[in-house]
Amino acid sequence: MEKSEFVGKIRDGVRVYSVLYFVLFLGISVCGSYGDDDYKHPLSVIAIHKTQFALHISASIEAKPALLGLKGEDTQWVTVELEHPEPSSGDWVGVFSPANFNSSTCPPIDPDNWKIGKPYMCTAPIKFKYANNSNPNYANTGKSSLKFRLINQRADFSFALFSGGVSNPKLVAISNHISFANPKAPLYPRLALGKAWDEMTVTWTSGYNIDEAVPFVEWGLKGESKVRSPAGTLTYDRSSMCGEPARTVGWRDPGFTHTSFLKDLWPNSEYTYRLGHRLFNGTYIWSKKTFSFKGSPYPGQDSLQRIIVFGDMGKAERDGSNEYSIEPGSLNTTDQLVRDLKNYDIVFHIGDMAYADGYLAEWDQFTEQVEPIASTKPYMVASGNHERDWPDSGSFFTPLDSGGECGVVAETMYYVPAENRAKFWYSADYGMFKFCIADTEHDWRKGSEQYEWIEKCLASADRRKQPWLIFAAHRVLGYSSNSWYGGEGTFSEPEGKDDLQKLWQKYRVDIAFFGHVHNYERICPIYQSQCVNTEKSQYSGVQNGTIHVVVGGGGRSLSDYSSLIPVWSVYRDHDFGFVKLTAFNHSSLLFEYKKSRDGEVYDSFTIYREYKDVLACIRTLAPDTGPELGPGTDPNPKPGPGLRLEPRPGPGPSPKFGPALGHDQINLNADQPLSKIAILNCKLALNNNSSSIYAKIIDLQPKKGKNNNGIEEDAKWVSVTLKNSKPANDDWVGVFSPAKFDSSTCPPNGAKDSEVEKPYICSAPIKFQNANYSSKDYTTTGVATLKFRLINMRADFSFALFTGGFSNPKLVAISNTLPVFANPKAPLYPRLAIGKAWDEMTVTWTSGYNIDEAVPFVEWGLKGETQQRSPAGTLTYDRTSMCGAPARTVGWRHPGFIHTSFLKELWPNSQYTYRMGHRLYDGSYVWSKYYSFRASPYPGQDSLQRIIVFGDMGKAERDGSNDYGNTQPGSLNTTDQLVKDLKNYDIVFHIGDMAYADGYLSEWDQFIAQVSPIASAVPYMVASGNHERDWPNSGSFWDTSDSGGECGVPAETLYYVPAENRAKFWYSADYGMLKFCVADSEHDWRAGSEQYKWIEKCFASADRRKQPWLIFIAHRVLGYSSNAWYAQQGSFAEPEGRDDLQKLWQRYKVDIAFFGHVHNYERICPIYQNQCVNDEKSHYSGVVNGTIHVVTGGGGKSLAKFSSLTPTWSVFRDYDWGFVKLTAFNHSSLLFEYKKSRDGEVYDSFTIYREYKDVLACVHDGCEPTTLAA
Repeated sequence: MEKSEFVGKIRDGVRVYSVLYFVLFLGISVCGSYGDDDYKHPLSVIAIHKTQFALHISASIEAKPALLGLKGEDTQWVTVELEHPEPSSGDWVGVFSPANFNSSTCPPIDPDNWKIGKPYMCTAPIKFKYANNSNPNYANTGKSSLKFRLINQRADFSFALFSGGVSNPKLVAISNHISFANPKAPLYPRLALGKAWDEMTVTWTSGYNIDEAVPFVEWGLKGESKVRSPAGTLTYDRSSMCGEPARTVGWRDPGFTHTSFLKDLWPNSEYTYRLGHRLFNGTYIWSKKTFSFKGSPYPGQDSLQRIIVFGDMGKAERDGSNEYSIEPGSLNTTDQLVRDLKNYDIVFHIGDMAYADGYLAEWDQFTEQVEPIASTKPYMVASGNHERDWPDSGSFFTPLDSGGECGVVAETMYYVPAENRAKFWYSADYGMFKFCIADTEHDWRKGSEQYEWIEKCLASADRRKQPWLIFAAHRVLGYSSNSWYGGEGTFSEPEGKDDLQKLWQKYRVDIAFFGHVHNYERICPIYQSQCVNTEKSQYSGVQNGTIHVVVGGGGRSLSDYSSLIPVWSVYRDHDFGFVKLTAFNHSSLLFEYKKSRDGEVYDSFTIYREYKDVLACIRTLAPDTGPELGPGTDPNPKPGPGLRLEPRPGPGPSPKFGPALGHDQINLNADQPLSKIAILNCKLALNNNSSSIYAKIIDLQPKKGKNNNGIEEDAKWVSVTLKNSKPANDDWVGVFSPAKFDSSTCPPNGAKDSEVEKPYICSAPIKFQNANYSSKDYTTTGVATLKFRLINMRADFSFALFTGGFSNPKLVAISNTLPVFANPKAPLYPRLAIGKAWDEMTVTWTSGYNIDEAVPFVEWGLKGETQQRSPAGTLTYDRTSMCGAPARTVGWRHPGFIHTSFLKELWPNSQYTYRMGHRLYDGSYVWSKYYSFRASPYPGQDSLQRIIVFGDMGKAERDGSNDYGNTQPGSLNTTDQLVKDLKNYDIVFHIGDMAYADGYLSEWDQFIAQVSPIASAVPYMVASGNHERDWPNSGSFWDTSDSGGECGVPAETLYYVPAENRAKFWYSADYGMLKFCVADSEHDWRAGSEQYKWIEKCFASADRRKQPWLIFIAHRVLGYSSNAWYAQQGSFAEPEGRDDLQKLWQRYKVDIAFFGHVHNYERICPIYQNQCVNDEKSHYSGVVNGTIHVVTGGGGKSLAKFSSLTPTWSVFRDYDWGFVKLTAFNHSSLLFEYKKSRDGEVYDSFTIYREYKDVLACVHDGCEPTTLAA
């Protein structure tokens, strides 16, 4: 439109009335948050609706250049020259976009008001400057030259000169129109984490709707081929706004917001991307440049991870526009973060982002300001009052702070991984961090939807993998000594912490961050207004309270403190700044508060904490009448006044009985062969003249110990020759790995070396043999040759000769160091497991390569077809992750690195091949040998499906080592039988008590190597048992010492299961016609517990038309067993085992319930409430009246005796090692077989024939409550 035409439109729009008051278009000055009572948005001070038409023929204003962004820029400086023959100090220049801003652009008027004319102008400028901004003599000369920095905002621009100040503006002159070369260009990308850890979202803004162009992102690993991912498109219109100014003078078309989801990212890997739009004529529009980002770390990955947190930043104009600026520190914060971009990984802006307050053009300006950050780091946001609050709009608070936006703009322009972005709460997993981001503008109080979500989020944190649990929200729901809080006496939002503090304490939240108050304040670790730790700079040990931090000084004008300094206020700073968190590992966290003006650290502290400290019970302050005990706490505590014990978050109700029963639970590690060796008592008695020991590799493998793919074997035999001038029957040889095992390898003892003498040896051997094992005349000759079978365990080996037996060992000779394997770091021992989707297989393996040495992946594909590569996440654990001895003392051994890759979208029942790989940073590759597996059947698929179930196997040594008290005598029989029968089954369930390492961690490698021929070929699903999990005061339901201090860490790290939280080891698995609900008997299962609710949910989720066979699995006998110790206590099961669960088994018609723990085999009749409901023994048909219970704990561990009493419900008992095989032929026929490990023959069996109507039929306590029969 030409200028003359534009002016004509202006004249046409003029209406003169005695009263010109059009309330719909009033520019309202909204009240901000506490302390903002005098706040006026810079644009709201302009009474644009009062503008008078006063074009002056001698006044002029011109902008140049006319065409911007000729080189693809999205910002450019513009010069505006103006002249006014009647200048005044109140003259100002407004920037309008779109350029046409006369009354023709006003929205339709209500027909009832047709007599009321439109105001001349309905749109506020997007920014403004006073005419004298660059010329103090303007009022005398009438001339000025102004510089404006414009950003591409999808429309052209014009400039208007006004007199009369901002209160009574008079339009004096209008400039020419200028524009960007492509105003619709894709701009301002902002990254955010997706709902999965390996997903990144890219959101951007453009002027292209989907009827013009197809939006997408072209992306890929840096330097590699690219793929394209589509983007969804959102927008909103004026009617989406809740009030003014957002739907009146502040309205501006937002363009189109696009979001693309980049999935299956490789952890910590560098990616590049660019934004694209494919026009329908076949041409492409691309973003101005290629951007980059780094994929998120795998949850639990042990690597350097750095987080930025701040709130209340706003935006500011680099050209000095909007003199009434109320975000003076905004650019300082932004620029400091841009300068420091390489030194952090993710940003959390916790509310009050743009402070647009209904002037929607400012959202573009804010996204442009933070683009250098948000385009390369995930920029996670939270909802604040200035995004959300508006009367009668669903916000918890009802001020006018959002300026009528009522959350629409923020929720559209910024992606967060919420289930519902209108409810802006979400969780985010980032390596060792778990973030729970709340929405303070919705109800958070107990009983609310958000409160339930917050508890669910906090409870979902696997604190072994994610030790750092962070809560963040906008308003101060915790503690602040801000002046207005102090004045009202609450020191936080009303009702803020009343209920939430119970959750923060229960789930051991490390730090709670808040904004809203525009300053910085750190609070002590606190609970119920009392500091629980007097430390200021270094916190360690058990976590007794949550550290609260107010970090609202991102840029908005600062808030004053109360004159009263509460005792809980550790540090206050009335300045702009932000917080940086640095997690170095699972034990060490650094907190730093930095000022925006210089980036220097002004407040800091460290947290050092071990896993056992997170698990430990804590005392909490409460006006309670007495002690409340959590599982594992002292039954006779001696709390101080007003103290009680806070139960741990996992187990729920406390067990009402003493130590869990079991023949292998009475004496700690009584059956563990390595525990017999008093290694800490070892004496140094080396005598090179009289004793010697020498080791060499026995080359039993062709081609120098490599298989036919040129890959080195993972096991080798070693010959050890020894001589001793004073031989004895109790001499023995220990195998040590790493080879060096003297006192220099001992961990720090926590005291000065001069105060505590280190033992000579701090590590138990990984295995041992008696010196006379293969030489019966050793005591006569003093000469022997032993053979050891060694597996690759990521280190070298040495051998040591001891006299004095196991109780008083004396070290008399040490062998040469033997580097048995050419590459001790090689990828080994793959173990398959079903993923969370039926068409997903996970591959977990162990190597010596950390992520700073090599990138792990799996190369895989359909057999004989093109292979692809999938990334792997990496986990490990250290000594501090263990809960007690021997796991953190003599039994400790570094586990290497555990990698898990997720192979997705598999073709049902199809054969796949795979191999593990590591790409070293020099560009070379390390490979495993090739393996193969068959993908799972489609749920409900009618095909032959064969399942193996057993428990309590352990491992045994093929070389005869550890012959003193071999407690898993049947282990190799079971393993070898399953290897021989590998083609005749499809999946394995090992239901707890796997390795029986009991704190001697090298045995996990040995167990994994033993079952590798099975686990590498079929899914090897595991359950948690007492020997994996139980340890006092560690969160296990049973407070025995059976795990030897492991407290679940090795099992939960070394084996993948499709659990939501592997620290809570319950999960479901769909396999064709079978539905498995695998419980964790080491956590509370009783009615009302978290696990009980999950068990019911799992049963209820079974589609019995597709999955007629419903199977329950747990380690401990929660059903029935006639084992001797159960009989003695009269329960014939775990105490309270079946009391509540039997109702679920009956209601949901569970077919079979499997248990381990008892080391024998026993089948129970179909039973309910201690009574057999079917007299049949070998063939069951018709309606499901009860659940068949099976104890299958004879996998290999020394056997458990039956009671002399045989209950009527016991159908078959076998005191031997064996396993169960289930064969589903179709939806109606199931074969059950119990096989002995020694020969693989069937010793017990039955069949089930059942039609779908039989599953649906009502039975006692098993009818749907909505049926008349119920």
